[in-house]
Amino acid sequence: MFPKFALAAAISAAFLAFEAQAKTFKYETLELDSANAAVQYPGLDLNGASYATLTVDQAHSSAPAIITSLEVNFPNAPKLTARNFNLHDGLHQATVGNTWVYRQLNIIVDESDFENSNDQRIHFGGFVSEADSFIGTGQPGNLGQPLFDAWGRLVDVTPSKITDVKMLTVDGSKLRLSLSNKLAKHPNSNDENAVVIDSLWFGNGEEKLYVPISVLGNKAKFTEPYKLNISTTSGPDGDEHFIHVLARDEHGNELPSAEVPLQHLLEEAYRNHQ
Repeated sequence: MFPKFALAAAISAAFLAFEAQAKTFKYETLELDSANAAVQYPGLDLNGASYATLTVDQAHSSAPAIITSLEVNFPNAPKLTARNFNLHDGLHQATVGNTWVYRQLNIIVDESDFENSNDQRIHFGGFVSEADSFIGTGQPGNLGQPLFDAWGRLVDVTPSKITDVKMLTVDGSKLRLSLSNKLAKHPNSNDENAVVIDSLWFGNGEEKLYVPISVLGNKAKFTEPYKLNISTTSGPDGDEHFIHVLARDEHGNELPSAEVPLQHLLEEAYRNHQ
């Protein structure tokens, strides 16, 4: 018999493992643009930033998201990389040394709603540091003189993985369904989260199927679908398939999705293929 104290220790260890699972998220910017600000150095063109990526760490769903790195690409200037941000008074702040022609820059990113990142605008900028050690008259808390401003729209590009695969035949053609471990906003409802299933239907192509699941707010980023269930019943027009997904939250609690007719999902996803 398994000793009681050993069983309790195993349960406790499993609980702590779920509690300690911090996550890292990757973001890119769409519709990105930038402009020189008050300080302008001849030949340093920081207009029209073309591409930016952010890496964000979050300890758990209730913890603040902390930016760990920001990379900004400019068409006419070397890339800017800032790391080790601190969150203070609603701003993510980092210091970058020896960048372009400046001894030190202060980089700020306005606090963003990373929970709803795909609909979130982001603003960030750079300031030439005026620390006492540089000019002798710096003021505490002063970011410095503005060097550039940039703005765009966040998109979550955190890599996903496949956690379950099912094969079946629908309307005489093979159908492969691959379950993603990431939830997403349902494309037909900005307020509803959904499980994402990659569908490869031979003769029809590839699409994404979305199954609603009741997960609210920032908890969606810490919820992972892991099992894809398909049940089949006999109907008047042949077999009818239903999809039901199981997910786990950050504490290991099991969360079921709605049970949805597969035919409905396929018709919704492949309507433009007909």
